[in-house]
Amino acid sequence: MRVLPTVLALALLAAPFSATPAAADPARDAAIVARAVTDYIRPATERFARDTHGLDDAVEGFCAAPGGDTRAALDAAFRGAVEGWSGIQFLRFGPLVEEHRLERIAFWPDPKGIGLRQLRRALADRDATVTDPGQLAGKSVALQGLTALEYLLYGDGGDQLDAFRCAFATAAAGSLAAVADAIAGEWAAPDGFAQRLIRPGSDDPVYRTPAESLAELHRALTTGLQVTRDQKLKPVLGDTPDTAKPFLAPFRRAGLSVAVLAADLSALGAFTAAAGFARDLPDEYRWLDNSLAFEFGNAVRAVGSVELPIDEAVYDQTARGRLEYLFVVLGNLQTMTRQDLATALDLKGGFNALDGD
Repeated sequence: MRVLPTVLALALLAAPFSATPAAADPARDAAIVARAVTDYIRPATERFARDTHGLDDAVEGFCAAPGGDTRAALDAAFRGAVEGWSGIQFLRFGPLVEEHRLERIAFWPDPKGIGLRQLRRALADRDATVTDPGQLAGKSVALQGLTALEYLLYGDGGDQLDAFRCAFATAAAGSLAAVADAIAGEWAAPDGFAQRLIRPGSDDPVYRTPAESLAELHRALTTGLQVTRDQKLKPVLGDTPDTAKPFLAPFRRAGLSVAVLAADLSALGAFTAAAGFARDLPDEYRWLDNSLAFEFGNAVRAVGSVELPIDEAVYDQTARGRLEYLFVVLGNLQTMTRQDLATALDLKGGFNALDGD
């Protein structure tokens, strides 16, 4: 996409040159992993579980007594759950990927519109099985979670939910809350997945050393940046306004696409700070801690200055310019995390959670 030369030049100047690899430091690696789990992952998964229960209650409240107040409460609860999802969607390992939970929470991206076709068919056929949380959990992932709820609440007919649509939405919200509870519970369990990361060992098939646990978390960070930049922003912006595709943006029907970008970046910045990836590096790499915080701050401010919905922002000169700047900042963050931070932490190159997609 076209990027203003001045913006690109500033971004390039902000990225220092890579240095030689740092020495391995198992104690430092273990401390980063422990902080990430205790100070970020557990609270974030617990928050998402609370948010989904709030959404479940709000769906039931609106369906029981439709009106302006209950609809406003429903809209607020849906936004809260979507933003809570941004807080954990990049943790694509362990509890989140078990039992297809990632896809059950959000079946996105869906470039072929598979989910939309299945939702419309279920609504047209009045398929009673989608109104039962137990049966719904065993059906297509496209009929579950936040993406299904978005269409039920904000798609065609979502402004006035009939009895069947309400029953479907209630089942989907209840199923979503159960999935969120399972994720939070597995992270919180004293003998659960978190302990595998915090206390790796030679008998573990994946996490044998603190460095391997750290590599998993670093992969989550770089994957999160890639999802936000290359899946949520790049195809939506296009190279020019003429090639923009705002309809590809996540949660566009609910008017939350820009809010999702903001929540993604706030979460990734908070995860980076809480883990302290660059906190205890040798002098040669001390610049990374402040530089990462600075660039995450730039990214959050850039998207926060976009006041138009995504359908308008990609065509408005000012808003589009801010999104293009955001794209550049995200590229700089990708370079710093994939190359500079990986080198500083003595992490070897490897696959991320999107390889093979």
